[in-house]
Amino acid sequence: TRRSSDLLAKYGFGPTVKAERWNGRHAMFGWFFILMTGYAKAHGLFPDASTALTYKEWGGLAQLGFNQYISNERAIIMVAHIHALGVSAAAAFGPQVLGDSLTLLDGEADEEPYGLFPPLMGQGGLTPAAEMWNGRLAMLGLIAVISTSLISGKDILEVIDIGVGGLLLKP
Repeated sequence: TRRSSDLLAKYGFGPTVKAERWNGRHAMFGWFFILMTGYAKAHGLFPDASTALTYKEWGGLAQLGFNQYISNERAIIMVAHIHALGVSAAAAFGPQVLGDSLTLLDGEADEEPYGLFPPLMGQGGLTPAAEMWNGRLAMLGLIAVISTSLISGKDILEVIDIGVGGLLLKP
């Protein structure tokens, strides 16, 4: 008998172990790119960072609204993160040669749910339970950083820099 979650997992949706694992992978991938963005910013790797894009060259993509325009640095960051999201989505839905897929294959059942707390004992190293813990912590961390950014009015990189004692944005 198939569980209703298996029907959702077949298409990569719903409260399934596969979907949670992939969301965790996306969150960990996101943290990597956030940290690389901080490194690039700290080391001046964005050309003409403070130069604003112009409407003449970029059209509506350059506008923030109210006659304000996006900076070259922010445009580069957004394009890089959109590309990273595209690669991540392709990895999630593309054919898997050496790994697992987001969707269930015909006849494949979803894993048993880990529950609120995946097992800790004997789960060191590269195990499914360890990956689940890392993914959950990455997702919670992103929620905390974004919430703090919204409440404080500071950029996400500034919030992370404060959290690590000024080590992120220091050259």
